[in-house]
Amino acid sequence: MTQPQPRQTLQPIDLPPLPDEAAVALIEVLRELLFQFEGHYFGQLCRYHAEHAAEHHRRQPDLFDDAPDFDDPLLF
Repeated sequence: MTQPQPRQTLQPIDLPPLPDEAAVALIEVLRELLFQFEGHYFGQLCRYHAEHAAEHHRRQPDLFDDAPDFDDPLLF
């Protein structure tokens, strides 16, 4: 398996104005393309996210380290 490359920053695209109907048709085509893509590569996408989930969770700091627990007495 190849190592993933670092994410590249997307540059803004200067899109032309579209009539309402064309904008709706275009978004439907893009959604269908995404639906087909996810269906075809579902296993690979799940595997990638599962492999990288542990890496993400290791870096996630505990934001509420000193927060009271549910078993602690009420503060008021």
